Formats: sequence, structure tokens, C-alpha cells
Amino acid sequence: MSDQPEQPTGQFQPLEPDATPGQPDVRYGAPAAKRKRNPVVIGLSVLAGVLAIALVAVIGLLVAGPGGTPAADSTRTPSATATAGATPAPTTTDAAETPAAVRPTECTQLFPAGYIDSLTSDGFLALNPEWSLPELATDFFGSNDSALVAVISSNTDRLNCALVKASGGGDVGITTNVLSIDAATQASVIARMNEAGFTCSEETGGTMCFTEVSEDAGTYGERHFVRDGTWIATRWSNTTISGWTQAIVSTLFPA
Repeated sequence: MSDQPEQPTGQFQPLEPDATPGQPDVRYGAPAAKRKRNPVVIGLSVLAGVLAIALVAVIGLLVAGPGGTPAADSTRTPSATATAGATPAPTTTDAAETPAAVRPTECTQLFPAGYIDSLTSDGFLALNPEWSLPELATDFFGSNDSALVAVISSNTDRLNCALVKASGGGDVGITTNVLSIDAATQASVIARMNEAGFTCSEETGGTMCFTEVSEDAGTYGERHFVRDGTWIATRWSNTTISGWTQAIVSTLFPA
């Protein structure tokens, strides 16, 4: 076999510029001629590369977020944990306060204007007459039940009101004590009245309990109202006055 390369037959035609690129022509042992690059194509290629780099940079900022931290998921709920010092702690003046019922210091302040006058106009009854004052705080209680009297008498900070005979003595009139009690005492008082046979029901946001007894000596009874640590204890005997306790309730707990 000859060591000389095979001679071409016929006329060799070189590739046209910018034509479809070809592989080295192995028939002749020489690479294909180099293609000339169009300047417009080169410019467009460079522009595409710059745009691609810019797009990658923008995507990186969106993913990383400001300051290099991962961007928050738009569907994620922000954490409710406040940073230290971000929100000042509420002060006592910020909290809503519910004022307690203000207890009057005078018995006449427990009733609407003119109410007591209407009950004492004939001079038979009087509110806290002079003769009752020495015993008003020690013997005039709004109950005959020993357990309830024990609670009333132990509370020295109470308002004592007695609508009794102006001339003194007798078993006619109404005695009321208004006092403040704690939640435990309030519960025990209501429990005691239920145990003693009082009729109790929810009324005006509190508990109203009453009892009535008729015997040879006359008719007497009790009516109590307890609400929000305030106890209105009333005992009455041989009188037909009605609406007494309800008048006090409407004054202390206006609608």
C-alpha cells in the first residue's frame, strides 16, 4: 500500500462563508475552513448574556431578601412574638376598670327623691328616729336567721336603715342593712338562704331571695338581694309597704 494520501478526483469547492458548519473533511486530511462571525450575531449574543446575568442577580435578591436574609413567604403568617422594646408594656391606667357599686353614706340616698317622704308623711313612721339611734348598729338587723345575722353583725362597715314607729317601740317597720362582702361570703349567704327555705331567683343581674311568715302575732318576712359583693338585707314586720328593696336595687345598680 502506498504511503501517499489519496488524491482527490475532480475539482474541490471550499465552503461558503456562514454556511452550515462542517466537520473536518477526512477525505482530504484537513479541517474545514474557519467560519466568519457576523458582527450583528456577536452583538446579540453578548446582549443575551448580559440579560441572563442580570436576571440571575434579580432572582437572587428576591430569594435572599434585604440584608441577605431569606425573603418571607408571602403566604406565611408573621410571628406574633414582639421584639424586646418594640411595644411598651401596658400600664395600670391602660387596663379597663369596672367601678364597683358606690354605696351611699345616708339612708335617704338609697331611694328616689320623695320616696321616704311618701312613707312618713302621716308621722306614724320615721326613718332612723332619735330613739332608735343607740341600738341601730347593734340590734337592728335585716334578718332573723342566726347564721345570716352573724355575717351582718360581724361587718361593722355597713349602712343601717330602720323605718320604724316615730313614737318608739312596737313591732312595726322595716330594717335594712347594706354591706359589702367577698365572693366566698356571697356564695355562702345565698346557700344559707336556700337551705333555710327562702325562695331565690336571678333578678336584675343578681340573686333575690325572700320569705314570709304569718302567725298570731302578725306577718313578717325578709327580702335579700346579693350582687357583685353587695348585700341588701331587709326584714319587715306588720307593714304593707312594697317596692322597698327594688327601689334600693335600682339606685345602687341603675340600668
